[in-house]
Amino acid sequence: MDLKQPTFTGCVFCNSGAAEGSDEPVRNAVINWTHTLRSNLLNEARFGFNAVRFNQNTTPTSSLGNISQQLGISGGNVQAPGLVELDMVGNNSGLADLGLRNLVQVFHSTQAQLEDNVILTHGRHQITTGFQYVRERQDYIYPGNNGALGFFDFTTATGSGLADFWLGSIAGGAGSERDTGSQLSSPAKLRGNVFAFFGQDDWRMTPTFTLNLGLRFEDHTPLYETNNQAVNFGLYTGTIYTANGVDGTSKFGNQALYNNYLGIGDWEPRIGLSWAPAALGGKTVVRAGFAISSFVEGGGSNEELTQNLPFGFLQQQAAGGIYTVENGFGATTALACGGVINQACYDGQRIRVFDQNFRPATINQWNLTFQQQLTNSLTFQIGYVGQRGSHLLNFEDTAQSIPLDASGKVAGRGDPIVTRDPGPFLGGAAAGSLYLADNPQFNTANCGTAGNPICGKETLTGTNMSNSDQSYNALQAVLQKRMSNGLQAQVSYTWSKCLSNSPGYFGTGWGSTGATSSGGQPGWENIYNPRLDWGPCYYDQAQILTSYVTYQLPLGRGKQFGRDLNPVLNAVLGNWEIGGILTLHSGNALTLNNFGGWGVGGNSDNTNGVDPETLAGLPDCNGGVQLSKQTVPAANGAAGYIQWIANTPTNATPAAANTFGTCGIGNVRGPGYANVDLSLHKAFSITETKRLEFRFEALNAFNHPVWDFSGGPADGSFDPGSWSAGTGGQQVTSNPTFGKITGSQGARELQLAMKFYF
Repeated sequence: MDLKQPTFTGCVFCNSGAAEGSDEPVRNAVINWTHTLRSNLLNEARFGFNAVRFNQNTTPTSSLGNISQQLGISGGNVQAPGLVELDMVGNNSGLADLGLRNLVQVFHSTQAQLEDNVILTHGRHQITTGFQYVRERQDYIYPGNNGALGFFDFTTATGSGLADFWLGSIAGGAGSERDTGSQLSSPAKLRGNVFAFFGQDDWRMTPTFTLNLGLRFEDHTPLYETNNQAVNFGLYTGTIYTANGVDGTSKFGNQALYNNYLGIGDWEPRIGLSWAPAALGGKTVVRAGFAISSFVEGGGSNEELTQNLPFGFLQQQAAGGIYTVENGFGATTALACGGVINQACYDGQRIRVFDQNFRPATINQWNLTFQQQLTNSLTFQIGYVGQRGSHLLNFEDTAQSIPLDASGKVAGRGDPIVTRDPGPFLGGAAAGSLYLADNPQFNTANCGTAGNPICGKETLTGTNMSNSDQSYNALQAVLQKRMSNGLQAQVSYTWSKCLSNSPGYFGTGWGSTGATSSGGQPGWENIYNPRLDWGPCYYDQAQILTSYVTYQLPLGRGKQFGRDLNPVLNAVLGNWEIGGILTLHSGNALTLNNFGGWGVGGNSDNTNGVDPETLAGLPDCNGGVQLSKQTVPAANGAAGYIQWIANTPTNATPAAANTFGTCGIGNVRGPGYANVDLSLHKAFSITETKRLEFRFEALNAFNHPVWDFSGGPADGSFDPGSWSAGTGGQQVTSNPTFGKITGSQGARELQLAMKFYF
């Protein structure tokens, strides 16, 4: 399979998205060999591979060569051909946006797998044992989100972004950036392995009782860079680690630069039982089970150790002085350390860290169910399902300082942050430490006091930790009708609760445009008080009801009606089947945000630099968050919307100065979901072994809206903005989008299909 998105869109200069020119081939294959060694001994061997590639390295203007420099943009094509992205503020996504930043992204991921299983049947035992080996291969080029060409923002200094464009006046600082570095052309090459072996005994102790006992060992080796182009840092010491000790750095014990976890967590027991009490006539079955599994949760490529300088990239801003298109970017930014790996490379620069004791996530799962046969074709099942996850991936900004309240304790939500202490990471308060180099506030006298309230913010130290948790508990019930008399159906109901303090590296999505969940929160707001981030999972849906039915109409040859129908009529009237799927669930748990910035010095919250340089800030909730659910129709050219969360100054506001916001995680519920899919099938028999099947399917048959939210991360549906007095003293908000549902996904889809079976 090869998915391609061409670069030409009909307007060669138009800004038409970041994934221009993407090519996404997928290749996979498997060989399976089953061999019977003797009547009770079977061997099964399997080899397979899966290769997924994503290539994106051109723009619609790449074929125009050095067009940026030809148009007078200084240094516009020193890294790539094409036109720099030109964004007119106030006209984003409009026709006035030109060019493309050339967000070069190349991801090649391959897994090869070899496994062998031996199955022995002996008396009441069926014993299975085997091994599995997986070779992991990841090659990627990811030089940052600003692209090889970069972008210029034309502000509204004249009152119009388009007018600024004609004058050539651009925004300085973070308003005009591009990425520079070796990864524009040289891919990082990560390799790793998974080694596993297991044994399991399915023991039928009596005709009504079966016991399953198993044990699996699974080791996930950490990914290493084949050319040693990676740098890590001692989590607490700040020691610079490399794989070969180059430039006087400390040589780590392996190429991955963090340890391979080998411990009790690699041993994963499984136990299960099935019991059909004879006293209940064999129509009742009790099942129970417990199992442990593990996996390595993926983080973002931007947080891999290969992104650390001098192998990673720098963000380059527009040339200083007068910010104009003509001045452009100029030459690419040189490294402060001159390419030598030392602390000068990292002082004041964003760095990436892997906890040297990072380990795979561990998942414990258990269940207890009761199933009752009601008739020959109807059963009812009810049960409890539980899950606990530990050592889940957590993205921390370990340059965060320790926020203290008036009593000297770590501040909680709403507690005034009176002072701050240096954290224990990267050398902490030791003179000359990397931590102090990334925390200018601790190099300034009386920082954070009334006499000097603002004195710098930390530089993001993105750290991959494995210290988050998750829990899930559910009551599940299933009523199932097995196929009989042409009818098959099932109704399932789940009442559940999912809690976690780990939304994963990407959080709940970058922003929330077109999503049914809230965006952001890829880490804890206060890494020294993680319980504040414990709350409903962003995908928590308290109640879920699903049902399906298929019915073979009793009309046609050999059926209840038209048993002897002639072939012509049977071809038209016989062998029809109808079906339907119903899905209902309550709304997702939503989290409001008070987003600051991302990266170096981009934090704009109210904690005076204590909040981490990640999208983790929360606003103040003044009591329970009020939902208005008010439909506002389109009027005077403005689009209609649903005001789901009340946009009032008494509902949610930016966090008070020097405090963490009082809103909790997942303390708002979104709209519920309802969907019906219908199908109609007709089979045409050709011979005994060949038939043709016609299918008509209506997905979301009743065109029920699937409401989604807008924008983000800042100024989106979940950012309350700030309030101020407007005309006549009435309070107005800086973010009128807050709380709005502005769109819907999943419109009705009708499809026809023909299948030939032979």
